[in-house]
Amino acid sequence: MIVVPYVFSHDNIAEAMKQESSLYAERKLTEEGNSLFDELVFDEEYYRKFRELFFDAQAMVMDRFSAYMQYESDESYLFEESDYTVDRDFAFTLLMPDDYNKFYNKQVSIKTREFLIAYIMYRWLETKSVQEAMIYKNRADISLMDARAYLEKRVAARRTSGGNMF
Repeated sequence: MIVVPYVFSHDNIAEAMKQESSLYAERKLTEEGNSLFDELVFDEEYYRKFRELFFDAQAMVMDRFSAYMQYESDESYLFEESDYTVDRDFAFTLLMPDDYNKFYNKQVSIKTREFLIAYIMYRWLETKSVQEAMIYKNRADISLMDARAYLEKRVAARRTSGGNMF
């Protein structure tokens, strides 16, 4: 088995969210021409909401990667959502088969990070601008599907029972 660890820093994802939402918000105006920047930027003021949505996004990744996830049996672990010193970063390890093409580790990381940001933006905007939230939802869905597809890449092509090459 090939052990592949991944870590997505809380602070890096939070900063990426602030940047993404700022780029989105700087062009948004009310019908009267007033800026919506303050209402749309996802910054430190919404720390609790970020933590909630970051956990939601993590659950989606864990579900999608579950076939390869290395689960740890730590009976002493207790999840505490409100304790900000616990579970800050999103870290997980995948156990990949020996014929997995390790070249794709970087692509899995890139697409997973892209998913985290797009999913959190989708959830942030779903009550503010449903139509634009769906753009981020679509981006998140595609990113997660792409990340999972990279996990299926092998060093050599293999046949399935249907005769298709993978």
